[in-house]
Amino acid sequence: MYCSRCLRRFEDEEHRFCPYDGTKLVATPDVSSLRAKPTPETGVVLGGRYEVRGLIGRGGMARIYLALDRNTSEPVAIKMLDSLHLRAPGARARFDREAKAANALAHPNIVKVLDTGERPDGVPFLVMEYLFGETLGDWLRRETTMPLHLALPVLSQTASALGAAHRAGIVHRDVKPDNLFLVGEPGEPYNTKVLDFGLSKLEAAKAVTQAGVAVGTPEYMPPEQVVGDKSDSRSDVYALGVMMYRMLVGELPFRADDYAVLLARQLIAPPREPSEAQPGIDRATEGVILKALRKKPEDRYSTMEAFCDDLERLMGKRLGSLSAGLLPRGPDVYEPKDQLSRTAAKFFYNKLGMTPPAWK
Repeated sequence: MYCSRCLRRFEDEEHRFCPYDGTKLVATPDVSSLRAKPTPETGVVLGGRYEVRGLIGRGGMARIYLALDRNTSEPVAIKMLDSLHLRAPGARARFDREAKAANALAHPNIVKVLDTGERPDGVPFLVMEYLFGETLGDWLRRETTMPLHLALPVLSQTASALGAAHRAGIVHRDVKPDNLFLVGEPGEPYNTKVLDFGLSKLEAAKAVTQAGVAVGTPEYMPPEQVVGDKSDSRSDVYALGVMMYRMLVGELPFRADDYAVLLARQLIAPPREPSEAQPGIDRATEGVILKALRKKPEDRYSTMEAFCDDLERLMGKRLGSLSAGLLPRGPDVYEPKDQLSRTAAKFFYNKLGMTPPAWK
């Protein structure tokens, strides 16, 4: 059942009226009331059942369309690879990875992929649940910071979702605000959904990208990804730590107009302490952020579950002391794992005018 005003969805049939605003619930939302930009694809029926109603978003290599599922009369979102990128190296592989990841995951905080298909001209598409709300990226561009009482549930739900992915052997590798959807009215999210496993990596499989090539979003990229070393679940821990910093401080821990300089700072520079940038942040919260942002993966939270546990302790939902505790002493310097990544690291040290360490 749906509320046509706040767009909340209720799985049970106990409610006749929305408990939040009193609006009478309906079995399915009116697709015609949803905003979408008309395009040449409008009216096209995909897979014999999904009637495209218009464009609702776009990314680097794909477009998102609103569609009506003729079998259920419910709205769905269709992610379609842009035809311009159909022959781009790795583009189809990213789409296939996202579909494979979706089939391996079932979690309330991960967007559901309902179906997959291919247009007659070979363009692949994913059919996903339609979400009502906005991305965390949209929120932060409007509000700059998120209050702690809203931020912690968003972060803990995200950590729970990523933990489930990690247990299935999947590393997201592109955790960022634009890949996090806040379900509900703007300003009042009540659920969080992790989006876009297009850069995800099955830990037991070989990466599709070339060795030594960094993939991801520079502002949220951990040191091991910067130099092309192997990513694991702790890489997502780092990215979520950057996101926590951005949500609570109102700025990124590392910034630069030049992407190479930005990546160099991710690899080498210590972050400014959150409480220095935003005095209202308490020491316990700061400790959790800084543990997630350690350069050495072994000094971060060892699992996303451990990160989630500390977030729940900050919320008062879990007893015990924070596992963040005291940060390890000594320099926090990432050590590249092979000759190729050491060469990449030397480039970034030189970019900051620094002498690289004498790695073994």
